[in-house]
Amino acid sequence: MRRKISAVLVIILSLLLFLGFELKGKKEYKVLEVIEGDKFYIDLNSNGKKDDDELFCLKNVETFPPKYSKDVQKYAKTFDITEDEALFLGEEAKKYTISKILGKKIILKNENELRCKKRGEKCLYSLAVVEFNGEDFAKTLIEEGFGAARQGDAFNPYFFLENPLKIKENAKLCNPKRCRKKSLTFSKNQSKQNFARKHMPLTKVYSESPALTIGNVAIFLNNPNSYKMPSNSCRTKACSILLQNIKDSKESIDFAIYGLDRQNEIFSALVDAKKRGVKIRGVVDSKADGTYVYADTKKLKENFNVISDMKNSNMHNKFFIFDNSRVFTGTMNITTTGSGGYNANTSVLINDIRVANVYGREFEQMYNGKFQGLKQDFSVQNLQLNSNAVLDIYFSPAGNPLNNAILPLIQRAKREIYVSIFYLTNKDIIEALIDAKRRGVDVRIIYDAVGANSMKEKVKYLRISKVPVKVENWGGKDHEKNMVIDGEYFITGSANFSNSGMKKNDENILVFKSPDIAGFYRKYFVNLYDSIGDKYLKTFVRAESFESGNSCYDGLDNNFDGKIDSRDAGCISR
Repeated sequence: MRRKISAVLVIILSLLLFLGFELKGKKEYKVLEVIEGDKFYIDLNSNGKKDDDELFCLKNVETFPPKYSKDVQKYAKTFDITEDEALFLGEEAKKYTISKILGKKIILKNENELRCKKRGEKCLYSLAVVEFNGEDFAKTLIEEGFGAARQGDAFNPYFFLENPLKIKENAKLCNPKRCRKKSLTFSKNQSKQNFARKHMPLTKVYSESPALTIGNVAIFLNNPNSYKMPSNSCRTKACSILLQNIKDSKESIDFAIYGLDRQNEIFSALVDAKKRGVKIRGVVDSKADGTYVYADTKKLKENFNVISDMKNSNMHNKFFIFDNSRVFTGTMNITTTGSGGYNANTSVLINDIRVANVYGREFEQMYNGKFQGLKQDFSVQNLQLNSNAVLDIYFSPAGNPLNNAILPLIQRAKREIYVSIFYLTNKDIIEALIDAKRRGVDVRIIYDAVGANSMKEKVKYLRISKVPVKVENWGGKDHEKNMVIDGEYFITGSANFSNSGMKKNDENILVFKSPDIAGFYRKYFVNLYDSIGDKYLKTFVRAESFESGNSCYDGLDNNFDGKIDSRDAGCISR
């Protein structure tokens, strides 16, 4: 009898011990913060704070990254999608994880395996198997189309499994070239492309950055979808042409630019030119107190013969004159977002001594201290550049480009006026565009998000007046100051279509009469306009937000509110 009682007690104690271990294994922890779709903080010590050793990554899945990195390039290539689409999937994965488990209780299935791995004094995250509502959360993410199966630290992009815990049984890692020869098993029998496109944005991306050479004129367009980040390197076609002309210069380089921002290739090329005996002079913008918009502008003044305007109105030009024979100009600043390639910009190279002389006269008066209202007008019209292009050049404010060029061309337009602009605030231009629309001219506008948000009433007025205005949703800015009219006239240059651009600042404006040049830009404009979703004909896009390209991860204060990326209200997880 005693043996039976002892046996029963042993069984009961065993059961209690088993249940105790089981209950311990089923302990629930609160999710404090979601970093990525597969990475989050878990409150292990129940103190309500995020500690270094409480950051975990899911063991059996890898989601798409929510910010731009080399991984984005890798995933885009692997899944045959665009980088924008890969980023979108990363954002949606994070959003999905937040909606499911943030602030909720989860169970760690492999708690005993988790240890704080240290690098120096900092804990690195461990790989966790998480159960939520009775389901393996890694499996849930895969089935929802936000990631692919992984095994330990080795990500296998060639198999998408219903259950990530069956990786060892159903897939083995191998050389990518050999893997591609095998039949692939996709989650829910989806094709690779359909799998990746399950959560794709509706906006089509147009990323071509075309160039045109016609006789002695070359036009370079930088599409804002070509790059996802600003850059210190001279990576655009326009910048490489500028760099080559600096290197090719033999006698002189005169420049009038808004400033310089971390473009060391351009700066170093100027220094090298000076060393080989090229005469270098410059004019830059500064405020009345002598401060600069871009800190590196100071380096120009320290190394070359450079003067600044010392006025609150802007010396807003962006032109170079090489050997008194070639002119490089347009809308592009020499900055990480301009020549670095993040913004939409237009650049023009003209190999013509007459054009160089015109710009040279404008440069000389600024170099000698005459700015804005003190300048003479050196504008010229009807320069026959070649058999396919006639050029008018205007300098603000003395040349009065508003009344002498822009308004007359708008008023004479018969078929179409397409505008791509950073700021469109001049009331005369706005009224002229509305009048053109009323008389049957096809008027379309791409407006920069920063400019549109700062001038909402003007944008609303244009829209109410039936003028289609699309607010861009790129990461970079629409820094263009362009207009194409009737497939015959193309207007570009440094001046925004604003009161300051037309009447106060030092600016240069080019008006090409050329069906070839106008047609070239018109095609580009239409493709870019069509790539912006139609919903942006009615809405305003916050310039720093998940809706605005890669703006939440580019390290810039895109809307000039003093807050960068995740600190900006538009980049708080949705």
